[in-house]
This record gives sequence, structure tokens and C-alpha cells, in this order.
Amino acid sequence: MRPDACIGVLLAELHFPASRSLKEKRAPLTSLRDVVHSRFRASFSEVGLQDVWQRARVLIVLAASSLQQARERLDDLDRYLHGQDFEVARVLVKTTDTVDTLWDIDS
Repeated sequence: MRPDACIGVLLAELHFPASRSLKEKRAPLTSLRDVVHSRFRASFSEVGLQDVWQRARVLIVLAASSLQQARERLDDLDRYLHGQDFEVARVLVKTTDTVDTLWDIDS
């Protein structure tokens, strides 16, 4: 493992003003999940507001070989979210210190 590897986390609250049902909300969320997996090589989960048909809270987590790479990929994700048909109400971004500070792997 690279000593400067780290984890990036993005928590976003999304608003779907045209959605009139949970089913209508699922289509853009499924598309977003697929893009997050394939294009950004990150994990995606809807973590809140599942029963609300115009809003969703999603968590996106990625692993990167450096802090700089994690920040760049999170910035790319943020720009992607803001370029979609839904509204982005809030985005929180966090990176960890390097992964080797989380565990004492070498001992």
C-alpha cells in the first residue's frame, strides 16, 4: 500500500423538483449511481430521505493513491453533480489523513 493513500467522502443532498413519486426519483438516482461506479470508480449509497419523493441524501466514497488525487476526484464529482438536471442543495466533502494513520499495518 502506498503510504499516502487516502479516502475521500462526499455527502450530498439532492432535490428533484419535477419528481411526483418515489419511482420518478429512482431513475436519476440509478443513473447517478451507475456513473459514480463506472466513471468515478467510487461507491454510492442513498443514505437518507428514501421515503421522500423530491429529495435524496447520497454518500459517495472513493479510495485514492494520494490526498491530491482524492481531492481532484471529489472536485470532479462535485462539478458533475452540479451539472445534472436535479438540484444540489448541499455538498459536504471530507478526506482522511493518509490511510496508514488509520491503522498500524506495519506492526
